[in-house]
Amino acid sequence: MMFDNFKTSDKSLTMAVYKDITQNNQAYGLEEADAALLPFAVDDAILNAINQETFEAPLAIHFWPTRPTVILGGMDTRLPDFNQAVTWLYEDQAILPVVRPAGGLAVVSDPNVLNVTLLMDTKNQAFTIDQAYEFIVALLQEMMDAYGISLEVGEVATSYCPGKFDVSIRGQKVAGIAQRRIGHAVGIYLYMSITGDQASRGQLVADMYHEGQANQDEKGRYPQVDPSVMANLSDFSSIDSVEQFVNQLLAVIAHAGVNLNERKLSELDTATYIERMQKRNQVLYDILANQ
Repeated sequence: MMFDNFKTSDKSLTMAVYKDITQNNQAYGLEEADAALLPFAVDDAILNAINQETFEAPLAIHFWPTRPTVILGGMDTRLPDFNQAVTWLYEDQAILPVVRPAGGLAVVSDPNVLNVTLLMDTKNQAFTIDQAYEFIVALLQEMMDAYGISLEVGEVATSYCPGKFDVSIRGQKVAGIAQRRIGHAVGIYLYMSITGDQASRGQLVADMYHEGQANQDEKGRYPQVDPSVMANLSDFSSIDSVEQFVNQLLAVIAHAGVNLNERKLSELDTATYIERMQKRNQVLYDILANQ
């Protein structure tokens, strides 16, 4: 079974499960910035606990759709006119963006996009970067087998946040993957567009890059986003809600022999990691404070 390598004894393997499901379609205001930062603080709290060997399970999974926002990668902060991109998002689109710790470029998040973080202790099961990506793709494929869906993996260059492990169905991207490592703790970040107006999400990122003068970047680091190359999972399957996806993915994991232990976010000490995210995002707040 795909999780067997994480077992260190004859005891059943345990995965901590954290759910932060929202249906709130109201974008964050600047005064609510910490709420937008919390999911990233949760993931870093778990990653650091795993690396420090104070987390009592070798595996964790965190489900966290958010209120409407744009999650930026570090590269996005180097846009030729980053100030204008951020100002346009907040003033014209009522979107407070977030700069995340993991790699990659901008993605759109809202209650119909499921963000999933799979967190793993690789002390006894070393993973290369590609192997970690392949692991979560294999998990998704096992789930999709029930629908007769074959996932395609490979960069969709004109999608937002293009990457080697973009996940597509019939040529249209439905998911992207990023990764973060702290010592022997590995976090794999997946976003899966379940339902909603995916064309508008793509257009939002395309317009943000236009406002930020991405075409003036001498290194050509930003995609020329074509909204038509991306779609929702619900366009190809009967999965039409975040909750349905969560339940079915957990069922696949449980079927693999993993004991699921649902836990509360409030049990995690996230204060230190909220502060780190505040510092990472201070560049945004400084821009908006001067408007």
